[in-house]
Parts: sequence; structure tokens; C-alpha cells
Amino acid sequence: MSDLPLKIRADIRDRWDSTKAPIHEVVESLSKTLGFKIEPQVQWSTLYSTMKDHFPDKSTFVPAVSCTVVAFYERLSSRLESESHSEWTERLLEVLAKKPPGSSWPLRVEASSTPGPRPRVTWKADVGAFYLKFPDREPVLQATLDAGFDRDLDDLLSPATAVNDDEWANITELEAHTPEIPQTVNVSSQIAVQSKSSTERLPNVDVLPRPSELFKTSAPYILIVDASTKPFTVQCSHQPSIELLASYFKKWGKTNPNDIMKRNYLQVELIESAFCFGVIDGLTIEPYSNYRTDGILNPALVLAFIEGTLGYKRVHTDGFRWVYTSEIIMK
Repeated sequence: MSDLPLKIRADIRDRWDSTKAPIHEVVESLSKTLGFKIEPQVQWSTLYSTMKDHFPDKSTFVPAVSCTVVAFYERLSSRLESESHSEWTERLLEVLAKKPPGSSWPLRVEASSTPGPRPRVTWKADVGAFYLKFPDREPVLQATLDAGFDRDLDDLLSPATAVNDDEWANITELEAHTPEIPQTVNVSSQIAVQSKSSTERLPNVDVLPRPSELFKTSAPYILIVDASTKPFTVQCSHQPSIELLASYFKKWGKTNPNDIMKRNYLQVELIESAFCFGVIDGLTIEPYSNYRTDGILNPALVLAFIEGTLGYKRVHTDGFRWVYTSEIIMK
């Protein structure tokens, strides 16, 4: 692993190899339930080489892999403890019984050679190993992992009937074009199903990227304009948006001919966030000290730029404050 960056190697030592790492707890817990140990074996070098473009913040790579592997162990443990999957459990035990009780079976964690929407788990009887393969893409939501692993486990011992994600996508597309047949629906059951399907697990804090990256790629973006204050302020969760706004009005600002420094009438200044180091989340606009103006600055051009150029949608205003959001991921 000498070819890995120092941060990755340190995280492998502290967040994976350490006996205090979460992975060891779930492995031991499953071993007690199953009677066999499924031991994860990660090909760190090839895995990082494949996925590094999706982890500009190296500190999130090992936690992301760890959380994914832990999620698989949790879904497998949950299935083994469920009475509704007792037949499936018996079939798994028959497969694992080829080795003496207490023996270990490998879970090989590798990079996938084919694209896919999420990590997948398979069983190869000829090799005698479980495989968890990561596609070359950004991490997926925890709820997507859980649902995907449940599907993988359904098909784990019957590969001939397995349905891959592309086939599921085709089925979904086919259903979308199938005429709807009217039927009687139990309203309370429908509400329960909708509530269940909308439930998602929160991500692990160690997997989340730094604020400077997280809020660039997390919609909706929030933008607030306040013309009631001095200075005039703009606050925004998306740094590139507020930087573009500042750059535009600095570039085209009106020069004050009476200013010996030839500065604009208005000073546009970016403000670093009080929450996070290195994140810009504020903007102030006010006259320079040698230029006096009475009343409130006209916000019309700023508001027009926010809606017309940045594409934000207004959701609230009281005539002095405007609140905007944008669901579109912008770079």
C-alpha cells in the first residue's frame, strides 16, 4: 500500500485496522449470530485508484468504504434475525457448512470492472468467497445501499434468477408505459407505504466532505437578500453563486470620479462564514466612506441577477428581505 497517499494509509490504520473501528464490531457480531466469520479483505490500492476522482477530499474515502461494508454486514445480520427469511438462512448455512463451524469466509472488497449505480454483493461458489464491488462513481445514499444490499441478498444464492440494476431500470421503464388499471386502494395502507418509502438513513458524519465541497453539491441552495440593513447583505449557501454575484458588480460598478483612488461608488465585499473556515457565505454592499447616500440602496439589479442569471426561485419576501432557493446543482 506504499503507493497510497499518506492520509489514506493513516485512515486505513485508524479507521479500518484499529480494533476500535466499527467494522470489527459488526464482523464479530455477525460471527456470533452465524457461527461462521465473514472476513472483509479490501484491495485498497486498486479501489482508490479507481474511485479517487470522486473523493477530492481524501479524508472521506476510507470512511465511505467502511460505511458501505458495515451497511452490508448490518443488512445480512438483520436478515438472519428475521423469521420471514428463515428458509433463506438455512440455505446460506448449508453453503457455509462446507467448512467446519467457526471457520472464516472471505468478503473481497474490490473495484468493479463494469459501471453500475451502486456497490453490489455477490457470492461465487467456485471461489468460495463473497464479493463486494464498488463502481466508478460517487458514493450513494445510505437508503440506496440498504435497499440494494437487500436485493443482492435475495439473489445471492440463486444467481440464475438474479436481476441486475439495468434490468430493474428496464422493468421500471416498462411499467411507466403500461396503462394504469383502476383498482380499489386501502388509503391507510397506501399512506403507510408512502411513509416507509420516504424514510432514509442519515449519512455517517465521517463520510461527508468538507463544507467547501459539501455545500457546492448539496441542493437546494439557499440565498437571502436583506435590503433593510446597512450594509446591504446577501447570504448564500452556494459559494460560487455569491462569488459570481460579487465579481459581476465589482467589474461593472460605477466609478466615483471624485475618488482619488478611482474606486466605485459602492464597495462589494465577500464575507467568510463564521461557521466554517475557508467558506464564503456572505456578501455586503455599501458606499465607500467618502460617498454619502441617503435611504436604502435599490436592490432591483441584485434581485434581477439572482433570478435571471443565477436562476434562483423566490419563495418568500416581506418587501425588504427576499428568500430564494435553487434545486439545480451548479458548478
